[in-house]
Amino acid sequence: MGRFAFAIVMAFALALPLGAANAQNDRRLVINLTSADVWTGQMAMSFARRVQEDGGNVVLFLNVHAVAFANQNVPQHVQALTGKTPHERIQEIIDAGGEVYLCPSCTEQAGLKIEDRIDGVKVGGPEFREILMAPDTKIISY
Repeated sequence: MGRFAFAIVMAFALALPLGAANAQNDRRLVINLTSADVWTGQMAMSFARRVQEDGGNVVLFLNVHAVAFANQNVPQHVQALTGKTPHERIQEIIDAGGEVYLCPSCTEQAGLKIEDRIDGVKVGGPEFREILMAPDTKIISY
């Protein structure tokens, strides 16, 4: 019986660090991007990728003027340091498991159409608001 009790204690002891690691993965960083300035946008997207490379869970929220980065009809400029357009950077974030949301009212206010967003970009709504309100969500703005 002593070995059985020891095995149970060890199983719980080994499971605790795994649970802590999973709890850390539940944490989410929302990067709120409002500017359509290419430099600012690329900095936000580069930071998102760095957090993902470090194992973080990232959500990019494009609102105000930044909605232009997700529109397939808005010309995209290549950023010198990365050699990539915002469309390419957004796709990298999505491909790495991140989520990208677009503010629908900001899109309309900018004279753009929601249906012209690039593939993989979601429209902000109740799902996005749940992310914002989650207890382990942190927000950084550019």
